[in-house]
Amino acid sequence: MLAGIVMMVTAVAPPLMAQDTTTRRDSSGHKDSIPPAATAPAPPPAPTLEQIRYMEGLRTATRGVAQIRDGLNRVARTQQSRDSLTRRRAARRLGGLCGTAHTFIVSGRPKMKPTAYADSLRILAKQLVTRLDSLSNALPTCEKTAGHDPSTVATDLTKRLSAYDDALLAFRNGQALNRSDSSKTVSQQ
Repeated sequence: MLAGIVMMVTAVAPPLMAQDTTTRRDSSGHKDSIPPAATAPAPPPAPTLEQIRYMEGLRTATRGVAQIRDGLNRVARTQQSRDSLTRRRAARRLGGLCGTAHTFIVSGRPKMKPTAYADSLRILAKQLVTRLDSLSNALPTCEKTAGHDPSTVATDLTKRLSAYDDALLAFRNGQALNRSDSSKTVSQQ
């Protein structure tokens, strides 16, 4: 049976032909031989399963970070308001959003294993996880005290969010550099 399949595949497949190199003449009249493989860049390597899991976890955690940003924006907009009821509602809303954000971050964080990456990208992935953990650790306090003292909670969360944003930017830039380095051809390296 296997021999039949092999014979069928070889009969259907087109015969291999020798590959020609193209020649061209430059302005001085000399012929240059251009090897066809040197002109096409190699595609970047496909992400591993661990890297895909890391990115899925990051996507889930980012949903939680968006919740925190929404709550902080509400508090910042209402701080200038003379209406105390509006300020209190925004503060309570921040507390509720901190609880929701904590749920998203806690569910996405276990998938984010920095060992999925190698070399310098592993260091950046570890820093991102550390900043995310720091943000996550502040959320239970935010949930409990945001209704009473929103300005202190907002200041603390803004600092932690800024550190997280810096780590996320460094990680994404590291990924972009890693992709562009791996797509260089042998002649470019």
